[in-house]
Amino acid sequence: MSFLQLVRREMRGSLRKLLLMSSLGGISSAAILAAINAGAQAADQGKGPSLWAASLFVVSLYLFMKTQIYVTTTITGEIEAVIHRLRLRLVDQIRHSELLAIEQIGRSRFVGAIASDAAILAQASNTLCYSVQAPILLAFVGVYVAYLSFPAFVLSVIIVGLAGTVFHFRSRRLTEERTAASEQERHFLSRLTDFLDGFKEVRMHAGRSADLFDDAVEASEESANIKIRVQAATFRLIASSQAYMYLLLAIVVFVAPLFSDSAGNASITKTTTALLFVIGAFFGLVQSIPVLLNANAAADRLAKLEVDLRQTASAEAASDRLPVRFDTIEMRNVVFQYTDQHSDTAFQIGPLDFTLQKGDLVFVTGGNGSGKSTFLRVLAGLYPIDSGEIRLDGVRVNGNNLNAYRALMSAIFFDYHLFRRLYGINDTDPVEVSRLLRQFRLEDKTGLSNGEFRTLELSGGQRRRLALIVSLLEKRPILLLDEWTAEQDPEFRKKFYAELLPAMMQAGVTVVAITHDDRYLDELDLPGRRIRMDEGRIVDERSILA
Repeated sequence: MSFLQLVRREMRGSLRKLLLMSSLGGISSAAILAAINAGAQAADQGKGPSLWAASLFVVSLYLFMKTQIYVTTTITGEIEAVIHRLRLRLVDQIRHSELLAIEQIGRSRFVGAIASDAAILAQASNTLCYSVQAPILLAFVGVYVAYLSFPAFVLSVIIVGLAGTVFHFRSRRLTEERTAASEQERHFLSRLTDFLDGFKEVRMHAGRSADLFDDAVEASEESANIKIRVQAATFRLIASSQAYMYLLLAIVVFVAPLFSDSAGNASITKTTTALLFVIGAFFGLVQSIPVLLNANAAADRLAKLEVDLRQTASAEAASDRLPVRFDTIEMRNVVFQYTDQHSDTAFQIGPLDFTLQKGDLVFVTGGNGSGKSTFLRVLAGLYPIDSGEIRLDGVRVNGNNLNAYRALMSAIFFDYHLFRRLYGINDTDPVEVSRLLRQFRLEDKTGLSNGEFRTLELSGGQRRRLALIVSLLEKRPILLLDEWTAEQDPEFRKKFYAELLPAMMQAGVTVVAITHDDRYLDELDLPGRRIRMDEGRIVDERSILA
């Protein structure tokens, strides 16, 4: 999809009015040129200033200013509105998409589209204004040239058309190069994300730091080299186009008079002046093409991202009446398979049979890579199963009730994100929040004001405590925890098993927790189950006796 197609599809204003004002701008430009020529001719003939030429100039200049202001402000406003709608639409599609698709698309592509590509479209707004007006201007000045000298007009059409055709086809060949440069830019952005997200790991390992930096250097250099090649080729095209225009002037001056007996010196002078006007507009149009090509590439990437998101977005409408209770969740012969698109490595969990009753306490154990976290994501409805079924109170979970199923659960995954505001949690009780902060020993670290935490600058263990407070404030019947105690100190880890878990069970919360704390499980004085996973399957299940 081209930039112009995107703007035309998305714009809300009147396209006809915009074209009308652009046409008036072209007419007024041609009229300004005619008025200046007429005034100059009158002065050359000793007639003194031409009143009608001066009047035409004033009126045309007024129309030109008015139309220019209207067209530029309208197009700029439309493009900013288009970018605004695109961003919101992409964010909306992201929030309705599925986790697996988001992981496969990759964060760098989202950031590049919403930040970089949107910025490219915004920067192209002024260029678009000129590219809309320039062809209309050239058309009306062309009519004026035809009036002055038809042979000069024919020669101008041939040479300008030839130059434009050559530029167009050569520019199309550069599109793939621009796309390749964008891919390298995204690769570099991905490496930058690695530096920021993995900063601790980078600082702890000099070899990793050096290799990652070399990878970033390679991506940046490749992107720069491609851009240099593209820009050099573009500048050669621009220089060739300028040469074509100067050739046009020479032909009009030296050749056009041979085909027209009536073309006197005055006519040649007027025609040359008009063509200088054309050449200036043409040069501006040609120089705007690289900007438009970049905008075309950005618009195309945004359109493709929208298509990819649309294919995975959930069609289920949000419901104001979400379930607040359940009795049984059953997983029967559930299989989930995942293939890494970069390494072609396949991973599978299942077949799995698992039942979760209201009020259950279930601990999931197993070695690294045994499938525990993937199991938790499948249970949460974040990963789509390939076979088998999940039933909620006897009803099969599918696309029609998936959001309602998810609404039963709060989750703190290992790679959780802590939001500064309590999004989606309304009417919190300040007394309850204060009690929870004291219970989790965070009252001196942060607090809640107008639904927003004072600070999130906390240690890893403290952040997990705050995340658990948020989950408890959601008051959902099921709580999923993935290695929640991993960053807790021994004292608070013991508090979790001895105090917090019993309080949750007494409140009727159903808990499924991934853990490696075998010692605490052996000492736990709560009824529950312990399942062990290996190679994606449940290989053992036993009760924890009170």
